[in-house]
Parts: sequence; C-alpha cells; structure tokens
Amino acid sequence: EMMQVIEEEAARLNRLVGQAMEMAALDAHDIKLDMQLHSMREAVDLALEAVQTQIQTHPVDIRLPDSLPPVEMDLESIGKVLQHLLENAAKYSAAGNPIFISAETSKNRLVTSVADRGAGIDDFERMMIFDKFYRGQGQRYRVQGTGMGLAIAKAIVEAHGGSIEATSQPLQGSVFSFSLPLPVGALQSV
Repeated sequence: EMMQVIEEEAARLNRLVGQAMEMAALDAHDIKLDMQLHSMREAVDLALEAVQTQIQTHPVDIRLPDSLPPVEMDLESIGKVLQHLLENAAKYSAAGNPIFISAETSKNRLVTSVADRGAGIDDFERMMIFDKFYRGQGQRYRVQGTGMGLAIAKAIVEAHGGSIEATSQPLQGSVFSFSLPLPVGALQSV
C-alpha cells in the first residue's frame, strides 16, 4: 500500500515539474512550433489516445464534420491542448456523464470545443481559470491537479495566434472553446 502511495505521489510530482517546465518555456516564448496543415481530427485522435485512462468512464461524442478545412498547427501541441481540456472534462463531471468534442468554422477561424455536463464554473472563477496554479474553489480538495493545465493550453493556443475561452452554467456543465486562424483561402475551398 505504501509503495502504491509513493508511486502515485512521485507521478504527481513528476507531472507538476514537467508542467512547470513547459509553462516556463511557453512564458519565455522558447518553444519551436512545427506548423503544418493538419485536420482537427488528427489532433483529437492524438489527445484521445493520451487520455484513454482518464476518460474511460465517460462516453465521448465527437462531432467533427468532414468538410472542416485543415488548419496550420503544431499537431503535438494542439493535441496537448485537447488533452488538458478532456482531462478537465473528465475530472469535473461525474462518471457516466458524456463529453462532447465539436468543431466549426467561424469568421476565418476553426473553433474547437470540449463540453461536459459537470458542476460548471461560476462567473467569478471563470475569469481566473486560465491563470497558473488556479484551481476551482469548490473542487480543489475533491479533484487532483496542479492548476497548470488550462494555463498551458492558453499559452499554446495563443502561440498559434488563437484564443481560448470558457462558458459555463453552474450545475449544467462547461464548454471550453479555442479558435485557430484558418489559412487564407481555406473557406473558399470547402
């Protein structure tokens, strides 16, 4: 039993140090993005593979139209953004509640969303959830985490020239959406 606790705590500490290093590199603009055209489905598949264990008790409903244009992105980094959003959706909603992944084009951007049916976020907390080390007041003792995932996701999306936001209703769930600029002419070819 003691060995299992030690292993879990060592893994948690390793995750915290890794995320702190990643955040430091992002803050220093010391990352090199491998920008290439990819479909959002590729990033979603990458993220789903990485979070299989965390989301295993949640049905995942993917709504990505085949007509979506490819977008210029660092596939691994955007996969990591989706990974953080999926992990949070699983952590903050009860087992059995679905997680929805969708994408659409809007105003020369590809907007990708991850929605859950969890506890939701009040308006005050929504202003702070993308801050480093911030964890929700009502959930910080119930849900494990470092408070770095959303800050990392925001930094990655902004490094791509995009933006990220959350909408939520308490007890109804949350929707985290990030937008990435579409290549010039992408909408005309759809």
